[in-house]
Formats: sequence, structure tokens, C-alpha cells
Amino acid sequence: MILLGVAAVVLFFYGIRSVFEGLAALVGQMPGLLITLIFYAFAFIAQFGALMWFLSRPRTYTVTPDDPQIGLSFNDYRGQPDLVEHAKTLVRILGGVDRFKQAGGEMPKGMLLSGQPGTGKTFLAGVIAAEANLPFIYIDASSLRSMWMGVDALVIISLFRKGRGLARKFAKPGTPGACILFMDEIDSVGMSRGGVQGGQQQGGMGGMGMFGGTGMSLNTLLNQMDSLNAHVEDRFKVRMARWLGLVRGPVPPKPLVFVIGATNRPDTLDVALTRPGRLDRSLIVYPPDGEGRKDIIQHYLNQKAHDETCDVDMMAQDSVGWTPIHIKTIINEALIVANESGRDKLTYKDWLNAADMRFFGLKQPIAKMSADDKRAVAYHEAGHAVVTRYLKPEDRMQKASIIRQGEALGLVSRSEREERFQLHARQIEVDIMISLGSRAVEELILGTKLAGASSDLQAATSRALTYVARLGMGSTLLVAPGNALGGFPEPVLVLADKMLSELYEETKRLIREKEYAVDAVAAALIERKELIGSELDEVFAYADEAHPEKAAPFVRKPLILPTMDEMLKQNGTNGHVPVLTIPVAPGAQPGPVPGPVPPVPVPPIGGGGGNPT
Repeated sequence: MILLGVAAVVLFFYGIRSVFEGLAALVGQMPGLLITLIFYAFAFIAQFGALMWFLSRPRTYTVTPDDPQIGLSFNDYRGQPDLVEHAKTLVRILGGVDRFKQAGGEMPKGMLLSGQPGTGKTFLAGVIAAEANLPFIYIDASSLRSMWMGVDALVIISLFRKGRGLARKFAKPGTPGACILFMDEIDSVGMSRGGVQGGQQQGGMGGMGMFGGTGMSLNTLLNQMDSLNAHVEDRFKVRMARWLGLVRGPVPPKPLVFVIGATNRPDTLDVALTRPGRLDRSLIVYPPDGEGRKDIIQHYLNQKAHDETCDVDMMAQDSVGWTPIHIKTIINEALIVANESGRDKLTYKDWLNAADMRFFGLKQPIAKMSADDKRAVAYHEAGHAVVTRYLKPEDRMQKASIIRQGEALGLVSRSEREERFQLHARQIEVDIMISLGSRAVEELILGTKLAGASSDLQAATSRALTYVARLGMGSTLLVAPGNALGGFPEPVLVLADKMLSELYEETKRLIREKEYAVDAVAAALIERKELIGSELDEVFAYADEAHPEKAAPFVRKPLILPTMDEMLKQNGTNGHVPVLTIPVAPGAQPGPVPGPVPPVPVPPIGGGGGNPT
């Protein structure tokens, strides 16, 4: 009734002829209107599709045998001969060794490169790519994570399809071909799925139904690396031929897409990704050993103008625990230091200055420091140097300085002459005494206590707790669990404090016997502000010659700690262990129980009465 009423009103005011003429005009405009609507619909889809492609496109780089771009060879990878031999074996197998095929060998599917940052994982992959003479695709794995639901899966599928296509194109006659796919920082898409720290989450749909789906990349990667896809046809033209009945029978062997993944966090990867048949060839890239560092240092020194004072053996001793990129960067930094000094060649002292600048900070001398402060800093550092000299003669002191650098007013740095791969109890005890040397000098010679020793005391405390509660080197074999976050029981703290007290008394006894050496080193530091290793050796030699009666080697008393039962009885607890625990400071929670200790650079010792931090 309402519609009829509206129609009657329209007919009354406009007339029947006008209404029908308007309807006829509308019908005449319908084709143009339809074309306009279709145009706008396609324009919107094209804009949205282009936006999705632009925001989700992966960063890939392709190198083919007919267009080599990576100018590397096995000779460029220095310091790790075992890794080079392993890489050569892999290259031979991927290239198709007839003897290997005739023996029934199957091509490996992937390899995982793990290790500390800067050890050369990406560089090794580049060398393999250059030497294999195979198609090589490099991709930053973080670019596979897309904001659009499902796009990350499509990208991985297209990536493997591209790899198989390149492998077929450049395959040798009679072989299915192979392509190397290198995924840098693979942990960005390969993290364990749920239930672990840092695991990736299976994203759901957002408010518009298109966002948040970033958890499909790992599942798709697993499927592409090893699944029934290897036995079914994926090429469209062959699938059409099979549909038409022109092709029948089993699918011939597919080209291999050999995946090389690199990560600094292998512990976070999903177990399905590292299982046999996928990234099952695990290769840990360690920092180079002494001979390897010599090779690397010599290799990079040959590329720089350097002075004859650059002793490769001493530089290798200075760089214990360094990665190849550390060595390369320090040598280049040393050349910058030499250039700023107006010289064309770098020297060994430039190498030391560059290393200090890189690890400790820029030198910023204090223009006007009072004589008392300068004397206090000099004696503080002399305490560290003297304890190091007479307790660790096997180590080599690199430098002692009272020039402000970073957050320290002074520092003493040392290195091992020979690399060690095990940590003994006596070494930890001596390291604690070296840290306590500054406070011993302050009390015995300066008659005061300086705030700058706080960092030394923190280091000594940390080592003592590790000695007692983590390594079982004290009077008890009890070791705290690796994931303990509640702190240390009170008896453990008492035992660590007892250890620090015993070692501190020994340190003071050493300082009393070698006070002449402390005075000599402090005087030389006040006069010259900085002493390198050879200059320190001269100062100690002159001091020992001037005091032959006191120059005998210092003999330490053995450290004897009371047993836990003796401590509990002494405290009147009758063998009852208190429930109270004293938590460690936030950010300093105890870590996992260490295994055999790898070679690490010896940290600098200093502070020199500056800011406690």
C-alpha cells in the first residue's frame, strides 16, 4: 500500500510520460554504468594486490653459473681448514659425483650453520655458492614473515618452485640438477612452535580477516623440504599432460633444492626443522684457534700497509676468542689510527689502541687531574699488574694505562700466551686475587678504600659464587641447578665469603712482599700514563734487579675451605640447612652450568677510583 501510494504521488506530479522517459534513460545508461563499476572493481583489486606484493615481497638475490657474481673461493676462507674441507666435500656431492651415485648415495637435503655472531657463517655459504657452480638463491629469512595472512606461505612455495626451475635449467646431462637456497637468520621463521621461550605463534585472523597470519612460513618450509611433494608432479604443463593421459607412471627424480640455514640461536629452532632429512647436517662454526688466527691476521695484514713491528704471534695471543670479523675490523681500525697520526703504515701499538677503542671505548684523557687522584689511579692499576705478574707469569700483559677510556679511569689488559680449553680451580682463584689486588693496594699502601674497586669486587664475587655453587670446586660437590632463579642458599654465600676472605689475605701478603714492584709500576704510570707489554716487562725487570732479596717467586698457600657441615656446626645450626635464600640482583641471575670452557678473551681489570659503575 505504501509503495502504491508513492507511485500514485509520482504519477500525479510528473505524469506517466515523464516517468517512462526517465526509466528509458536509466536503461540506456546501464552499459556505461556497468563498465564503470567493473573498472573501479578491478582498479581496487589491482591496487590492493600491488600493495600486498610490495609489502610482502622477499629480499632475494639469485646467482647463476652463467653469471657469477660472488668473487670468492675456498682460498678466501681462512683460519678454519676443517670447515673448508667439509665444504669441499659438500660441493663435490652437490655437483654430482658418479662414484657416490653408483654406490647408492642419496643427496643431503640441507645444512645448518650455527655459531657466534661474526664467526663466518654467511661468508662460508658465499664461498660454497661461488665454488659449487650451481644456481644460488640468497634470502633474508626475516623477509618471509608477512603481515598478510598466507602470503608468507605463498612466498616460500614460489621460492622453492624458482629453485627447482633454476636447477632444471642448469642441470648437467643425465642429472636432475640442484640449486642452493641460503636462508640467513633462519631462526626468524624456524622458531619452535609453542611451549618454549621465543617460539613463534600461529597467528589468527585480525579484525579485517587478513592480518596476523604469520605462523604459516615454518609449516610450509617443512613441507617443501621433505614431504610427498618430492614424489608428485608440481609443474603445470606436466600436470595437464597427465590429465590428458599423455604422461603416466612415477614422477622422475625432482631437482634438489639444498637449503643452508644460518643462525646464532640453534636452541630456538623447531625440532622438525633440524630432524634427519631436513637440516640434518649441523655445522658449528667456532671462533678460530691460535693457528687459525695467525692465518687470518696474516691474510688481512697482507692487504694493509703495515710496519715490521707487527708480530703476528703476539697479535694472535692478543686475539684469543676473537672472531674473524673482529680481527678484520681491528686491523682496519688500526690503519685508521695510523692515518690519523700522520703515518702510512699501521704498527703493533696501533693494533693495541684499535682493540682498546673497539672493546673499551675511546680514550678521553682528563686534562686536569689532581696529583692525589692520579696517584690513586696509578696504584690501583699497579695492584692488578703486580698480582698478574707474580701469580700468572704464563700470561702476557698487553697494557697498563691510567688514561680514561670508556667508563674506567684506568685499565690493565692481559692475554694468554697459549690457548687453554679447560678451566682449572687454581686459575679461578688467581683471577679472584687479581681482581682483589686493587683493594689490597688501597688498604696497605694508600691507607684508604676507593669506589672504583667496586667493579673488581663484583667480578671477584661472581667468580667465587661460580667456583662454589656452579662448578663444585669448593668444599662441597653440591651444584646448584642451571635454572635456579631464587638465589643462593645462605651457607653457599657464607662459603663464598670465606673463600674471598682467604684469597684476600693471600693477596695482601703478596702486595707486602712485592711492594717495591707496586711502587715502580705506579711511578712509571704516573710519568708515562700508559705502558704496553714490553715496557711493563722492563719496569718489572728493573724493580727485581734493584731488590734481588725480594725478587723470589711468590709461593701461594693452598686454599682450604671448611666443609658445609663444619660451617653449619660453627654457626650453631646443628647440621640444619636454613631455608632462607638471598636472591641475586636483578639481571645477574645465575646461568646454566658451564661445561668445558672455550677460550675467551680475558676481560680488562680496572676502574681506578672512578664511578663505581
